[in-house]
Amino acid sequence: MKNFCSKIKAFTLSEMIISLGIIAVIAALTLPSVTYNVNNRANSALLKKAVIKLNDVIELSMAESKFQPYPKCFYSKTSNDKHEFDQCSELYTFIKNNLRTVKICNSNGVAEGCIPQYKGKDTVFKEQNPPPGDDASQADKDKYQQDVDNNIKGCEGWSYENMKNKAAIVTSDGITLIPYLNDFSAYPIFAVDVNGKKAPNRFGYDVFFLVLSGDHGQIPSFEAAYFCEYVEKGGYTTQEMMNFTKERFE
Repeated sequence: MKNFCSKIKAFTLSEMIISLGIIAVIAALTLPSVTYNVNNRANSALLKKAVIKLNDVIELSMAESKFQPYPKCFYSKTSNDKHEFDQCSELYTFIKNNLRTVKICNSNGVAEGCIPQYKGKDTVFKEQNPPPGDDASQADKDKYQQDVDNNIKGCEGWSYENMKNKAAIVTSDGITLIPYLNDFSAYPIFAVDVNGKKAPNRFGYDVFFLVLSGDHGQIPSFEAAYFCEYVEKGGYTTQEMMNFTKERFE
């Protein structure tokens, strides 16, 4: 027995240090990926929760006679000439009054502390499409500026400058809703930050776009926006987050 035990070789201190180092390197390589996947799952769940809450409020609005037979505030699913925006301002007021709202900023949301300074659609475009260098021709510079202008055209409400002065609704469960227009008089589109001012505050990570969509004779509902959406590098579209499955981010 003594001879057997004497043959067992113990780890030396240097071998233990090397082993711990290898474990640390593996952990450093895998932990960001694990964290990223966990965050995606959490944000997907929060996004779905926000959609359910908003649609519950839309359903609740049907108890108001002025919103019958349906609230007239939606993008038509079938025809561009059937969009209705007549009751958007009234519906927005109803939403503010029937969510668990803890803070409302009617404008200047950044200065008033409702929202952080988000990147605009134009900002993200420039990050993903760097401008030509100083030695580029004027024609190339003009072409680049035209591309920037075309990218934001029709979606100016999400420009960086307009992001500085956004209205916002902050709810008790940490969701922040940001309308395309501060008075919600038309264009029933929201950016929704599913965890409020908590980082990262990035589009495609924890900030997504919802549009109130429907048709005549139907109760409109919020769903993934299909225009003016932009996603920061490495992020996901609203629809991708809405279609989340466990395997999607692994």
